[in-house]
Amino acid sequence: MDNHPAANSKGFDLYPLVYKCEPPREWHERRPDRSYKASVVICREGVQPSADNGRVFHVPVTQWGNVGEAKRAAVQHGSDIIDGLVPGESVAGL
Repeated sequence: MDNHPAANSKGFDLYPLVYKCEPPREWHERRPDRSYKASVVICREGVQPSADNGRVFHVPVTQWGNVGEAKRAAVQHGSDIIDGLVPGESVAGL
Protein backbone atom coordinates (compact mmCIF):
# COMPACT_ATOMS: atom_id res chain seq x y z
CA MET A 1 0.00 0.00 0.00
CA ASP A 2 1.22 3.51 -0.78
CA ASN A 3 2.46 5.72 2.07
CA HIS A 4 0.34 8.61 0.84
CA PRO A 5 -3.39 8.54 0.14
CA ALA A 6 -4.54 8.64 -3.47
CA ALA A 7 -7.38 11.00 -2.59
CA ASN A 8 -9.13 12.84 0.25
CA SER A 9 -12.86 13.27 0.70
CA LYS A 10 -14.75 15.05 3.48
CA GLY A 11 -12.08 14.46 6.14
CA PHE A 12 -11.12 10.93 5.07
CA ASP A 13 -8.08 9.56 3.23
CA LEU A 14 -8.55 6.91 0.53
CA TYR A 15 -5.91 4.29 -0.25
CA PRO A 16 -6.70 2.07 -3.26
CA LEU A 17 -5.59 -1.56 -3.12
CA VAL A 18 -5.22 -3.42 -6.43
CA TYR A 19 -4.84 -7.19 -6.73
CA LYS A 20 -3.84 -9.20 -9.77
CA CYS A 21 -6.26 -12.05 -10.36
CA GLU A 22 -6.51 -14.96 -12.73
CA PRO A 23 -9.99 -15.06 -14.27
CA PRO A 24 -11.48 -18.46 -15.01
CA ARG A 25 -10.36 -19.70 -18.38
CA GLU A 26 -12.67 -21.39 -20.83
CA TRP A 27 -11.60 -22.86 -24.13
CA HIS A 28 -13.83 -20.65 -26.29
CA GLU A 29 -13.03 -17.22 -24.83
CA ARG A 30 -9.94 -15.07 -24.97
CA ARG A 31 -8.35 -14.31 -21.65
CA PRO A 32 -6.87 -10.85 -21.04
CA ASP A 33 -3.18 -10.76 -20.24
CA ARG A 34 -3.82 -9.04 -16.94
CA SER A 35 -6.91 -8.69 -14.82
CA TYR A 36 -7.22 -6.78 -11.56
CA LYS A 37 -9.60 -6.57 -8.62
CA ALA A 38 -9.67 -3.70 -6.15
CA SER A 39 -10.49 -2.61 -2.62
CA VAL A 40 -10.16 0.71 -0.84
CA VAL A 41 -8.88 1.55 2.65
CA ILE A 42 -10.64 4.50 4.27
CA CYS A 43 -9.33 6.24 7.39
CA ARG A 44 -9.48 9.70 8.96
CA GLU A 45 -7.47 12.33 7.14
CA GLY A 46 -3.86 12.57 8.31
CA VAL A 47 -3.93 9.28 10.24
CA GLN A 48 -1.94 6.26 9.06
CA PRO A 49 -4.33 3.39 8.31
CA SER A 50 -4.26 0.46 10.71
CA ALA A 51 -6.63 -2.19 12.04
CA ASP A 52 -7.77 0.25 14.75
CA ASN A 53 -8.44 3.36 12.65
CA GLY A 54 -9.15 2.24 9.08
CA ARG A 55 -11.51 -0.03 7.20
CA VAL A 56 -11.15 -2.00 3.98
CA PHE A 57 -14.05 -2.03 1.50
CA HIS A 58 -14.15 -4.39 -1.48
CA VAL A 59 -15.08 -2.82 -4.82
CA PRO A 60 -17.89 -5.04 -6.15
CA VAL A 61 -17.08 -4.85 -9.88
CA THR A 62 -15.60 -8.14 -11.06
CA GLN A 63 -12.35 -6.98 -12.69
CA TRP A 64 -10.50 -4.29 -14.66
CA GLY A 65 -8.06 -4.57 -17.52
CA ASN A 66 -5.32 -2.40 -16.01
CA VAL A 67 -4.05 -1.00 -12.70
CA GLY A 68 -5.08 2.60 -13.45
CA GLU A 69 -8.72 1.67 -14.05
CA ALA A 70 -8.79 -0.40 -10.86
CA LYS A 71 -7.27 2.44 -8.78
CA ARG A 72 -9.73 5.00 -10.15
CA ALA A 73 -12.64 2.67 -9.44
CA ALA A 74 -11.42 2.09 -5.86
CA VAL A 75 -11.15 5.83 -5.17
CA GLN A 76 -14.61 6.43 -6.66
CA HIS A 77 -16.10 3.60 -4.60
CA GLY A 78 -14.52 5.04 -1.44
CA SER A 79 -15.94 8.49 -2.21
CA ASP A 80 -19.37 6.94 -2.78
CA ILE A 81 -19.19 5.17 0.60
CA ILE A 82 -18.26 8.42 2.35
CA ASP A 83 -21.14 10.21 0.59
CA GLY A 84 -23.57 7.49 1.75
CA LEU A 85 -24.34 6.27 -1.77
CA VAL A 86 -23.46 2.59 -1.15
CA PRO A 87 -26.20 0.70 0.73
CA GLY A 88 -24.92 -1.28 3.71
CA GLU A 89 -21.50 0.42 3.83
CA SER A 90 -20.57 3.23 6.20
CA VAL A 91 -17.56 5.01 7.65
CA ALA A 92 -19.36 5.51 10.98
CA GLY A 93 -17.02 4.87 13.88
CA LEU A 94 -13.80 5.76 12.08
